[in-house]
Amino acid sequence: MKSLYIFLASIFLLTFAGNAQNKIRSVNEPGDTTKTRNLDEVEITAMRSITPLKELPASISVVNQRQLNTLSKSIAPDEALRLVPGVRLENGTDGSRVHLYIRGQGILTESGFRGIQVLIDGVPVNDPGGFCPDLYDVDWSIVQCVEVVKGLAASMYGANAAGGVVNITTFDGGKKPVNSTLYATAGSYGFWKILGNVDGTQDKINYRVSYSHMQGHGYRDHQSFMSDNFSEKINWTPSDKVKITQILTYTNYFNQNAEGINLYRYETSDGPNPFSYKIFGHQAANTDAVPYNEFHETKRLTGALLGRFQISRNQELQVKGFLRTNSYRETSNNGDDYKPYINMGGSAQYNLHSGKENLMNHFSLGVDYQTQVITEHLFAVPSENERDSMRVDSHWSRECFDLGTILINQIIKQRSAGVFAIDKLDIAKKLFALINLRYDYIYSSLGSNIPVPDSVNPSGNKQYEHFTYRIGLMYDFTRSLNIFANYGTGFLTPSGDELYNNPEAWGGFNALIKPSTSTAVELGIRGEIGKTFHYDLTGFNIWSDNEFTRFSVPGRGNNTAFYKNIGKSNKWGIETSFSWSPVQNLIIDAAYTYSHFRYTAPDYTDTTNGIYNIKGHWLPQSPEHMLTAQASYKFLKHFTVTLGMQWQSKWCIQVDDSIYNNYTISQTYYQPGSIRSSWVNGYKIFNLGLNYTWKLGGLEGDLGFYAKNLFDEQYFGFTEPNNGPDYNSYQPAPGREFFLSLKLRL
Repeated sequence: MKSLYIFLASIFLLTFAGNAQNKIRSVNEPGDTTKTRNLDEVEITAMRSITPLKELPASISVVNQRQLNTLSKSIAPDEALRLVPGVRLENGTDGSRVHLYIRGQGILTESGFRGIQVLIDGVPVNDPGGFCPDLYDVDWSIVQCVEVVKGLAASMYGANAAGGVVNITTFDGGKKPVNSTLYATAGSYGFWKILGNVDGTQDKINYRVSYSHMQGHGYRDHQSFMSDNFSEKINWTPSDKVKITQILTYTNYFNQNAEGINLYRYETSDGPNPFSYKIFGHQAANTDAVPYNEFHETKRLTGALLGRFQISRNQELQVKGFLRTNSYRETSNNGDDYKPYINMGGSAQYNLHSGKENLMNHFSLGVDYQTQVITEHLFAVPSENERDSMRVDSHWSRECFDLGTILINQIIKQRSAGVFAIDKLDIAKKLFALINLRYDYIYSSLGSNIPVPDSVNPSGNKQYEHFTYRIGLMYDFTRSLNIFANYGTGFLTPSGDELYNNPEAWGGFNALIKPSTSTAVELGIRGEIGKTFHYDLTGFNIWSDNEFTRFSVPGRGNNTAFYKNIGKSNKWGIETSFSWSPVQNLIIDAAYTYSHFRYTAPDYTDTTNGIYNIKGHWLPQSPEHMLTAQASYKFLKHFTVTLGMQWQSKWCIQVDDSIYNNYTISQTYYQPGSIRSSWVNGYKIFNLGLNYTWKLGGLEGDLGFYAKNLFDEQYFGFTEPNNGPDYNSYQPAPGREFFLSLKLRL
């Protein structure tokens, strides 16, 4: 509690200092990093049309430029989305590889996200089955804002959006013909990043081009990461009725995979060591990680064209098309896995605006289509002792020493099509109604190229189709009080890890899993009091059938990411956030989430069929409480100091009844005398930032200093279930870190 008192005392002192300085400078001056938002000016594009936030019956959070300016490393969404209630991010790599959950959707995924639609400048990152592999394609230094729609959005985007939408918008070019920005940062554990950006406007063309390189050694052993990121966007506006946007991005991301460790390895700093690899303690890697040189490598190129055409005063057509190529490789003790793929798709949406002042109707009709082809080869690898003898110690080594045996040789084809209708009614300028309807069809086929008897041939196909809807009402009582409610349905298809990791054979589809369906209600309020206090408060309840769960298969190495359906759940919670400027030059942001996510079935045990009573158990990876707070104070005209806090309560890793309800086990090879537990202690961490802004002629600059995890809290950045002899898996998060950054604008 001592650190919490320090934080609260700091807020008090800043408020007092702000009163003493309240005549120096207004927080609402242009370019001020402590400027608050105006609710009337916030427009949302994540709902498939440009609509004022105060007219939308949905829980939506907007991460603005002021909040994005306080990022210490600007390489991952865990910093960018920290002030969004209802969203949980886990970063176990100290780099850009994160796990993202919205209202419990996406828990237990081993990599990437599922059930969350991600858009970067309107281009979907998700594949046809709804799986989003990562967010490597965006450099957070060039992001203008992020919109997060929480709750069932499948009626707008299909199975991709069973949990919500993350809509990322990067900067357009500036007003001058040529603008340039140079950004550099460096800090703890060998981290550094450099970015160059050129943008501007020439006649009817607006452009932006950027390139960045970053790398670091990571907090733990065998956790180095490196990336190159190129981003280019051109907006052409030949007339006031036509706008065409061309986008090109390239990502080359590499990270060593330290994997999780058991508690014994985490808590032991020295002593008897039965492992081939020597390091114990918080920075240790998994015993397999180093000898097998486990790593992930992604090389991805995306090109897209987006068009907006004004047909008449009341009619508009929006179209987009994209092509993506990806070369992905992952090594582990299971093998050396190559997964190159080609993904392409597009959408068309027709918008019609009609009616009179007291009853306006905004109707949209559209279609989405995607296709993807994955060619996968998994090569067998030598035993651990052989690998260890051939190992080359290097932060960037791609050596793997494949054997001639091919475990998986298959081609996976996917396609998805969705038809949707959106109707928004503006009733008497105060009441707004929104209705979404959508039909989705998702098809996957798999062809194995490994000769096997017909009776065990894993080739085949899967297809899913579903109809979803959402109905919402919004009433704008006053500027200080908007109230909304909605009811909707959603579904989640098996994708990525869930479908392709087959527990019954190497290769083939997982026959043990089927789609999950959900029904949800939501009630919320938001508004602003004066121009200094902005708030939102939302309550929700989600009922889900056929929840997904992870399990292990003996004899399949450390591959624990097999999936099946487990039963039903009831998820309800409260999300709230506010932004407050009590005095000039000071602004306080806070976001709090209360989550009550529990299984309601099965409520019986049948060991013969592998069914266990889990009624009343908490869903994994779902803390009951999450709180993030941040205070920024501007002083002496050029300096801004930022204090931040993040707190999460405990969470469980597994739902297995014997592990969920702890018991002591006898001494084993891995965890002598330890407690076999599914529960993980929560944590609270504090961050500090100091920024100096200056201008010299036509050159502007920012110099920043950041301290993360100021009091060196020891906590876990990611946890996952593991039913092997060492039980659950833990990835320790970094301790105290320091970073220094410089930004120059010309």
